[in-house]
Amino acid sequence: MYLEELFGSTEEFFSIFISYLTLAIEIMAAIIIAITITIAFISALKILRKPTTERTLAAETVRLGLARSLLLVLDFVVASDILKTILVPSLSELSLLAFIVAIRIALSWSLSKELTRHTDHLKQ
Repeated sequence: MYLEELFGSTEEFFSIFISYLTLAIEIMAAIIIAITITIAFISALKILRKPTTERTLAAETVRLGLARSLLLVLDFVVASDILKTILVPSLSELSLLAFIVAIRIALSWSLSKELTRHTDHLKQ
C-alpha cells in the first residue's frame, strides 16, 4: 500500500528500481575499468625499469590482467542490457539485445581463448 502511494503502481516501482539498478551496474563497470586501467598504467611504468629480458613476461602479465578485468566488465554490461530489456520488451529491443549479447559473447570467447593460450604458454 505504501509503495503504491509513492510510485503509483507496482509496475512503476519496478521500472524505477530496474532503472537505478542498471545505472548502478554500469557505474560499477566503469569503476572496474578505471581501476584496471590505472593499475595497468602504473604496472607498465614499473616495467620500464626492468631489464629488457624481463620486460616481455611482465608486459604479458599486465596484458592478461587487463583482459581478465575486461571479461568481468563484459559480464556486468550484458547483465545491465538484459535488465534494460525487461523494461521495454519490444521485438526491436529484443533483437538489439540479441545482437549485443552475440557480439559480447564472441568478444568474451575470444578473450578467454587468448587468456588460456597465454596461461598455458606461461606454464611451460
